[in-house]
Amino acid sequence: MTNSIKITPQRTSFILSVNVILYWTTDSYLYLNCHIDMMEYSTPVILYITAMILACGVLQRFFFRFITKNELSLSFGKQVRPLPEQIKEIDPECPKDKDINPAILVAESVAKQDYMDNYEVRVAEIERKKAERQADIKRVIHEYTTFVMTEFLSKEDLEILHENIEYFAYGQSDLYKPIRSKVDNSLRSIDLMHFVWNIGERLGISLIDRATFIHTIFPHELKDASIKYLAKNLRTCGVCKIALDIPKTGDYHFKCMKEAQE
Repeated sequence: MTNSIKITPQRTSFILSVNVILYWTTDSYLYLNCHIDMMEYSTPVILYITAMILACGVLQRFFFRFITKNELSLSFGKQVRPLPEQIKEIDPECPKDKDINPAILVAESVAKQDYMDNYEVRVAEIERKKAERQADIKRVIHEYTTFVMTEFLSKEDLEILHENIEYFAYGQSDLYKPIRSKVDNSLRSIDLMHFVWNIGERLGISLIDRATFIHTIFPHELKDASIKYLAKNLRTCGVCKIALDIPKTGDYHFKCMKEAQE
């Protein structure tokens, strides 16, 4: 317990000094003008007040020790606020741990595992379909390559071209092998650009990689063209033997192959 009101020593000294001066002034005035001696009247009063102050101090000290020792709380009519306590909130809909059936926990765990198993199965299925689609795209590209390139390449060069297309599909540019079209029926740059654009579009390969592929495979036919030039002009229109074949969204088949089958 601490006192809420504290008087500084300087202020206390000032009050006591003023009181002494007032007492001395009053005493001097009464003695000089009325011949009244204040000491006769004030001494008993001073002694009485002093005794009361001492008694009050002793009693205050006694009661303070008694209350603090016995941890008494006296409100004197005021409501005492209880100290805030941290109360654990319990969701009424959530059962207590002791009320949970272990069998339910096991069943939930098994169900969760089933969900994850289904997820893995679905992922595997998606990957399988992607692989099947990619394999079918490459099959169609190889059929297209044989269809449009047979008249311009020897059998050996056509086989090498098919190998190069496999490297092209997997980004293995360091394995490319150069070939050359027939002397009496050579391919022009526009035909080669159309060819590589057609197959690269179905494989989802960038223009610069398409240009690098065709420039490396046919160095003789494209000796006067740079890779940068080829990348910008793969879809150049003009007189050609191999036409551009722009696929519809989601389709990877070639129009010339469909027309030949019909």
